Amino acid sequence: MILAGLAVLLAVVTGLRTSEAPRLRDDDLLGSSNWENAKGLLPDEILEHYRRDEYRNRIMDLGAPGVVDIQNPPDFREASRANRGRYTIAPNGSIIDWRSRQQPGHVMGLPFPDIDQQDPQAGAKVMWNYFYANYYRGNFHFLTEIVMLSPRGVERRITTDVRTRLYDGSPESAGDPNPDRVFLQTLATIVAPTDLNGTVSLTWRFRDPERQDALWTFVPGTRRARQVNPLNRSDGFMGSDLSIDDGAFFDGKPEQFAFRLVERREQLLLMDPYSLKGETEVVALPGGGWRTVWKNVPRIGADDAGWTGLPWAPVGAALVRRPVWVVEATPNDPNYLYGRILLRIDAETYRGGWASKYDRAGTLMNTYQVCTGAFLTPDGGRTYVQSGGIAVQTAENFQQKRATVTLFPPRNPDNPADWRVPLAPELFGVDVLTRLGR
Repeated sequence: MILAGLAVLLAVVTGLRTSEAPRLRDDDLLGSSNWENAKGLLPDEILEHYRRDEYRNRIMDLGAPGVVDIQNPPDFREASRANRGRYTIAPNGSIIDWRSRQQPGHVMGLPFPDIDQQDPQAGAKVMWNYFYANYYRGNFHFLTEIVMLSPRGVERRITTDVRTRLYDGSPESAGDPNPDRVFLQTLATIVAPTDLNGTVSLTWRFRDPERQDALWTFVPGTRRARQVNPLNRSDGFMGSDLSIDDGAFFDGKPEQFAFRLVERREQLLLMDPYSLKGETEVVALPGGGWRTVWKNVPRIGADDAGWTGLPWAPVGAALVRRPVWVVEATPNDPNYLYGRILLRIDAETYRGGWASKYDRAGTLMNTYQVCTGAFLTPDGGRTYVQSGGIAVQTAENFQQKRATVTLFPPRNPDNPADWRVPLAPELFGVDVLTRLGR
């Protein structure tokens, strides 16, 4: 009897100790009725949106029938395995070859495929993995919409034509001449609205860890191209809440930050449900590369006349449970807008998810939220592109109660959403600013 009583007591205690909110299941709609089930799976400020029904998104199980594999492509994974023990982090924060102690000319795959959480350099290694996972996507040419919103709705739209040329990380960039020793170059031209039309910016990111990014801009009102101080990359772009250092998720120069690995944990990340189901439309471009044709569906709340939550809510995205690295980034520059940034990065694919930005007093200022997807091969395994039906990146300003969302315009086969496209180096010269500017 005593043993039986102890067994019952143990069962009760164990049940109390392990009791959790019911696990979210495939196709559950996360919102005010079940937000508590997502405690610990989302940043607190994002979970609050679900508690208030300001956000509502479906849960998607990656193991459900019809869901494609989201892992990185085979050539990327093979290159990652070959990198084991090959690289380390220099005192200045850059990658160097373990044996030669020199900066490598080209890296393919994850430079640090095995992360030891006890390694004091683990945070920096996670971040370099993140960068090279992004570099793998190669050159791109996008027409994007920067949508500035308040709780009342859309306040302004800025349409920008963006081209980026990669000199590292992608299969196509291996062996490319790189006389200026850059990682990448980006050219962005604003095409709408009229008062900003013809504004052009050009950015070069150098391989030299001590060298700041070079940034030039052409403003139509002055008819001049001028070099801009690169230290203001944390400021809002054109009055928006989106900074240049946001980029695909985090685009600060890694050597200008100190990174600390906080933990590895499970979280819910935003993903493109069309990409996960393979419901994508990709067409070959005559000059090389591949174009995504986006779905004509609601992407944010402002797209849906019946939506009652926040207008910047990512209504078209799904929530997927993933292992993530949580990394704290602290800027070396004391004048940087934020004192620290908490970055949550998929621990297997190394794609970004949520970023929380704090001032030096520890007050939450902004978040950056990114919806990612799966790779697909449109040519039977020779080339892989990251594609889908929607794309949403949201910078939310918690102090001003507003947000800026980066979207691709709705379905139009003529709009560039192009991956792995050939881009001539001459397109990224400073003289191009005056040729393209108006």
